[in-house]
Amino acid sequence: MSTSRLSPTTSTPPFPAAPAGGASAARARTAIAVAIASLTLIASGCAGQEAVDGGQKAAAPPRALAASRGAAGGSCRKILNPFVGSMEALRRKLAVGLTYRQYRRELEGVRGAYEAIPAKRVQLGCLLAAGGAGERALNRYMGAANAWGECLTTASCEIETVEPLLRRQWDRASGLLSSARAGL
Repeated sequence: MSTSRLSPTTSTPPFPAAPAGGASAARARTAIAVAIASLTLIASGCAGQEAVDGGQKAAAPPRALAASRGAAGGSCRKILNPFVGSMEALRRKLAVGLTYRQYRRELEGVRGAYEAIPAKRVQLGCLLAAGGAGERALNRYMGAANAWGECLTTASCEIETVEPLLRRQWDRASGLLSSARAGL
């Protein structure tokens, strides 16, 4: 991506950090975050049990975790594929180059796909295998949009100074996106 394509022609305000949506959607996303945090605590407790067992049980790799979803795997793919697919489309377009305005428009589509996820139907295995990584990737893409927008509204900011941060955010988002896709 060239710097000239990265440079926008307008100074649009920063992308809002919080996703739009009703209180119901916010409660559902909070429930997902609480479930992920709880599972992290449970998993760390189980890791201690492995040491007690003499290390005979190996921790399940992400692929094994995805396989443990069984019949729910198809459901997970069906529920999360539009969201993950929209981020993959954004990643492909970033490789070619986008203006800030184009980036915001693409990110709005990703956020729309995220908000359309029926959170109450997402199984726990799906959250662990793909949902958490997908959500973290979206947060990285949104963080990049915020940094880019802040630069545009600051008179002394040159796009060359924020570009390394954007590239780091996009690289991290890309890695998380690959993990989410592998979990589907």
